[in-house]
Amino acid sequence: MQPEKELLQQKARQILLKLASVYTPSGSEASAKEIMKEISEDLSLNLKVTESNSYYLNEGSSFLLASHIDTVPGFIQPKEDGQYIWGRGVVDAKGPLTAMILASWYLKQEGIDVSVAALADEENKSRGARELLSSGKKFDIIIIGEPSNTTDIVVEYRGVAHLDINCNGMAEHASSSKDNIILQTNEKLRNVVQLPSSYDAPSIVPTIFKCGEAYNVTPSLCYIHLDCRFSVLSNFNEILERIRAIFQDCKIDLVEYVPPAKTQLNDLVKSLQRSLLTLGVKPRLVRKAGTSDMNILTAITREILAYGPGESKLEHTNFEKINLEEIYISVLAYVRTMEDLWKRFGKTS
Repeated sequence: MQPEKELLQQKARQILLKLASVYTPSGSEASAKEIMKEISEDLSLNLKVTESNSYYLNEGSSFLLASHIDTVPGFIQPKEDGQYIWGRGVVDAKGPLTAMILASWYLKQEGIDVSVAALADEENKSRGARELLSSGKKFDIIIIGEPSNTTDIVVEYRGVAHLDINCNGMAEHASSSKDNIILQTNEKLRNVVQLPSSYDAPSIVPTIFKCGEAYNVTPSLCYIHLDCRFSVLSNFNEILERIRAIFQDCKIDLVEYVPPAKTQLNDLVKSLQRSLLTLGVKPRLVRKAGTSDMNILTAITREILAYGPGESKLEHTNFEKINLEEIYISVLAYVRTMEDLWKRFGKTS
């Protein structure tokens, strides 16, 4: 039986406006606690709040729909405009989260238990996903709720590494200096930088460069931050060794590492493709240049992908808006995919 469209869209509007009304930049996810309690009680889905301030609804299933509750900074007052909801996070990723909550609610009425995770800190260091990873739990199926234009199935993300580099120099009066760490460091940067060119070609991009303490004194220290991106075809150790060779007289700290992730054309991917086709949507398999919690949670499931409503080009902008029709289609896609997989795997998982 197909969920009734008007009812689902009405509930989607209510839930999304509630979620968007609470400002939850990374680190402030606790602000959503009361709203999540209201949603939990209204839909009769049990709620669990973890130490990272991640929220779990209907916890306990081996099938997991996982999105995130945090947003980038900058509150935008939510508003309605016809079928559109505007506001910070309605695309990334409270819209996908809303669709996942409604899918779990509907499936529970059919006797199918699917858990929902609203993970914390995805826009920062992914504390929520890392907390789940370290919990020891395993899942048969995980769908990551990220905006993918309602049509795209994300099967691959690049990895990322963040490096802090500190290079020491000799502080001298500018009028008589013989040594300048700015020039030396700049030459090293020119040799190491690889600007983004293609998906599989690794990129090494400087995002912070700080040198100098006074107008008339050459610096004694230069600090550089490098953002490195790489696909599953790259060997990060080789990338790191190259950077170390060029900056061999500098101190290098690896401050964050997230591996690349790629899923195969598995049962989950095929089932979601079929579900979208039955809804009149032509699905595409896509690769994302950034990262998501999929990169981390790949380690605890046999099948994973990312899919959700919302235009990905609106992520992190001041123009986030999402159409209730997109959410409705995504709810049906989640429901039909979970129904299909539950018949084949759920009862024995």
